Amino acid sequence: MHRALLKPEAPAREAEEEGVSFREASASSSSLAGASGFNSATNGSSETWCDAPVTLADGSRLALGSLSHDELIELQWQQEREFARQILAAEKGSPARAAAVCRAYDTVAQIIAVAWDFAGRPLAFGYDARLGQLVLHTLREQQRGGASPRFFEIGYANGLLLKLVRDAGYSVAGIEVSAKLRDEACRLLGPKCESSLHLGDFLRYELPPSQRPFDVVYWNDVFEHIPPDEIGDYLRTIHDLLAPGGQLITVTPNWHIRPSDVTKGICPPRTEAAGLHLKEYTLGEVTRLLRAAGFGRVATPLFVTPRRIVVCGQGCAAVKRLFEPALETMPFRLASLLCRGLGLSITIATKR
Repeated sequence: MHRALLKPEAPAREAEEEGVSFREASASSSSLAGASGFNSATNGSSETWCDAPVTLADGSRLALGSLSHDELIELQWQQEREFARQILAAEKGSPARAAAVCRAYDTVAQIIAVAWDFAGRPLAFGYDARLGQLVLHTLREQQRGGASPRFFEIGYANGLLLKLVRDAGYSVAGIEVSAKLRDEACRLLGPKCESSLHLGDFLRYELPPSQRPFDVVYWNDVFEHIPPDEIGDYLRTIHDLLAPGGQLITVTPNWHIRPSDVTKGICPPRTEAAGLHLKEYTLGEVTRLLRAAGFGRVATPLFVTPRRIVVCGQGCAAVKRLFEPALETMPFRLASLLCRGLGLSITIATKR
């Protein structure tokens, strides 16, 4: 769920230009998937998402079929801001916050799916082939230790990444907050995978002991959707979910290219995100949070091109963190190119 919280996939080169990387195409806690073979794979149509009226933040119901693309984007902007307000106002861990999160991502996912289908784009949330290949590379590295590694995705959206990983021969599971998106994933992966496609609040969901621990956990465009007062709890829970030596791949839009949610289409660059990106982070902030949760090494890709993500050692992560503040002194276009090209939105954290 990220470009505009939810936004359909773009080809790798176009994604690089737009800053598309993860979840704006999956306003749920969703995430991306990735393999060029899925470019034409769509798990639904505007008709299926239009079948039922959408429930808005104020509790009213609205049919989307008669709205134009521009009206849908305006509706998304209004709804994201109101849902963000409700989520942040609710007490941490409260039923009210959990209910607001579920409503928000079902509603925004439905609005965006319809809006971008009208625009002629494939309904493939959060897709980026480069990230899919990064996940497969990480799993192959884990496999060198012996047994076949197990993969878990937080916010799997339509399930495209899970399908890629499963088809490569790995055991997969994941959790999603949006029931609508889980239904899409179940249709894509088939009934044999339904027991591994969990629905609910990651912090409060008890995974079956037979499915854990995992060797690689991945989330794409989820980090920025989490209330800041809960992010530490999420990271500690993920740390506990990993086997020793396991790795967490985090993809989250870097603060220096803000805003990266629906605000991007409304406000000028370097405006703070006002939609369902509840907080956007710098690489330095993400690293500090990961280390506070117990992770040891925190690496980045060495660099990112329109075709691939290059991984080598720690990717000069320490040097990147040192010079990251200088991005604010540069023209926004140059800062954006450097931020994306140096992989400042991607971290690979290893459990000791």
